[in-house]
Amino acid sequence: MSKKVLVLLSHPFLASSITHRNLSSRLAEIENVSVRHIDNLPLKNGHFDAKTEQVLWDEVNTIVLEFPMYWYHSPASLKQYLDDVLTEDWAYQNAYALEGKNLVILTTTGGIESEYGETGEHGFPVSEVLTPYKSTAVFTKMRYLPELVIYAANFLPEAELEIQLVEVVNKIRALTK
Repeated sequence: MSKKVLVLLSHPFLASSITHRNLSSRLAEIENVSVRHIDNLPLKNGHFDAKTEQVLWDEVNTIVLEFPMYWYHSPASLKQYLDDVLTEDWAYQNAYALEGKNLVILTTTGGIESEYGETGEHGFPVSEVLTPYKSTAVFTKMRYLPELVIYAANFLPEAELEIQLVEVVNKIRALTK
């Protein structure tokens, strides 16, 4: 039986992003993978429709949060989305609707991998920068799977970017097996 994956893409400038446009397009072609660009979702009174989004989360085995890293964070839309959707009566306290589901972070950086780490320019590896997502997974009883990172996405030669895109797509495809 195939497993379902929901990719939640947060990118306010998707039209100008070669990497995320390419990724979201390729991921959408995989059977049992749905891609939602949350920046295009309607807001009601400045908030995402939690009940609609929760139904989508309920129907899948894996949630992938896809975004470009901005100043060690996701775009603001993803933060608001999670604030709105991960409600007390559904994601935690006595509900734990997400228990046992997988959470994967798929992100891109502007810097090269060696810049991330204790001796690098940024001072921390990306895995540590993403600690709030790990904490969210723990708090909601999800399984945090290894993050997928494309470093220096805007600066990679086309052939190298293609290799990385194929690797990421294959890893997401494997989550449907």
